[in-house]
Formats: sequence, C-alpha cells, structure tokens
Amino acid sequence: MLSFNLNWLAILISAVANMIIGAVWYGVLANPWLEGIGKTREWATENQRPTDYIIAFVNSLLMAFFLANVMVWANISGFSAGIMMGFFMWLGFTGFSFAANHAFEGRTLKLWAVNSGIYLVGLMVMGAILGLWQ
Repeated sequence: MLSFNLNWLAILISAVANMIIGAVWYGVLANPWLEGIGKTREWATENQRPTDYIIAFVNSLLMAFFLANVMVWANISGFSAGIMMGFFMWLGFTGFSFAANHAFEGRTLKLWAVNSGIYLVGLMVMGAILGLWQ
C-alpha cells in the first residue's frame, strides 16, 4: 500500500532538484534535443507555456513520492543505496520504455540519450536525497 507517512520536505526538495536538473540538462543539450525533434530554437522560445512547467513539476513530485514509497517498501536508506534505487527505477521503467518508443518513432539514439538521460540523472539524485532523509 502507498504510504503517506513520508518525509515530505525530502520529496519537495527532490522535485525541485529534478526541475533544476531539467533546466540545466535541456539548457546544455538544447541543440541535440531540438535537432532530434526537428524543431528550432525559435519554435522552442515561441512555444513555452506555463502549463508545461506545471506539468513537469507535478511529474517531479509524483516521481519523488513514488520513489520514496518504493524505497520504504524495500527498506532502502543512505546516499549510495538511494542512487542505486534511482538507477534501477530508471533501468526498469524509464530507460527501456523510452528506447521502445524512440525505436517505433524512428528517433535517433542521440535523442534517446537526451530524453532518457534526464530521467537517469534525476532519479539518481532524487534517490540520493530521499535515501539521506529516510
């Protein structure tokens, strides 16, 4: 069952950290991402909507909440165990799901690395934060 008896500050900080990682990630990797989706910087600038950031933040909160639950179920705590849990969650649920989607969409390996890599880093950082604050 889901637990709501969690460290909500750690969940909130994890979500904020994930948003910061996303901003840096796509700031640095904007060119390969835009190339991969066939868009321009002008398109990206013109199509920024506040709702996109709200959805991304809700996504980050939900990821942190469910990751915290999995860590409680598995009795995982500590920095390195949290990083490993984040890695395994990415490996089992995100990385290869993105790979299948990208394969069927005819997208490049480079775009897969950009789009799934953010989740790899984000889940590992969230796991580390949650592991430290269990």
